Amino acid sequence: MKNVLLSFFILVLSVNANAQNKNKSSAKPGLFWEISGRGLKEPSYLFGTYHLVGKNFLDTLPATMEYFKKATAVVGEVVMESEMAMVQKLMPMMLLKDNSLDKVLSANEYSEVDSFIKTKTSMDLSMLNGLKPAAVQIMLVALIAPKNVSPENPGLDTYFQTQATAAGKKVLGLETLEEQGLIMFNQPLPRQKELLLKTVRESNRMIQESEKLFEDYKRQDLKAIENAFLDSKDYTPEEMDVLLTKRNNNWIKIMPGMMAKGPVFFAVGAGHLVGNKGLIALLKASGYTVKPLAVR
Repeated sequence: MKNVLLSFFILVLSVNANAQNKNKSSAKPGLFWEISGRGLKEPSYLFGTYHLVGKNFLDTLPATMEYFKKATAVVGEVVMESEMAMVQKLMPMMLLKDNSLDKVLSANEYSEVDSFIKTKTSMDLSMLNGLKPAAVQIMLVALIAPKNVSPENPGLDTYFQTQATAAGKKVLGLETLEEQGLIMFNQPLPRQKELLLKTVRESNRMIQESEKLFEDYKRQDLKAIENAFLDSKDYTPEEMDVLLTKRNNNWIKIMPGMMAKGPVFFAVGAGHLVGNKGLIALLKASGYTVKPLAVR
């Protein structure tokens, strides 16, 4: 069970252009932003990540790491700990209490999910019978989504934090792993079941949408990324508020204190950057100057 969860969790947790452009003023809105003003002695930086895109994506953005070197601290959504430590913290939130999937799902529903998992992995659903439906659903979403992460090509969030540690920079999180886990695994059980069955039954649509999002991200198309969240067919506006807006509002309260201590490199999911409730808009509303950086 633990080996399955390790693989699943690390998979979840978490612009192909070669032209060089050194003129900041001509930078188009993309994934990388400079934060200045409001008394900051040195600028900080905001990079929108995608948890299933590996660090080789930075080869298309060669100037990124030059800005990264200027930061004294690297801040992610959470601090990426060792695989075992992360699983141990999340395990209690992922497990059903006094229940099991074969009791939560009807016999037909259980067979339906089991058949789907068998087509995507070598596992039987019985191997995951103690997990909450949300844990299985998130695993399936990660399995069907396009990705290029691997041990040799770690996800961007992990890579930035690993490089920061190697360079002696502070590594901090905007929230704890436990706080993130509560968001992922604490919905009412009937809603978790609904989302699990929806993922199985509408997997073809989800695959197409995730493939588009993957390409939109690589093109740094923030408007398309924003629209993907606004047009979500899987989560209600209230759920999106919990996933994005409320977290952004929490983060914007602590980001100024971090930046006041020195230049920070923030690396968070690109979905947190976009829209009138995203971090870019919130930073501007707080009095900062936020402008895109050309790093190609």
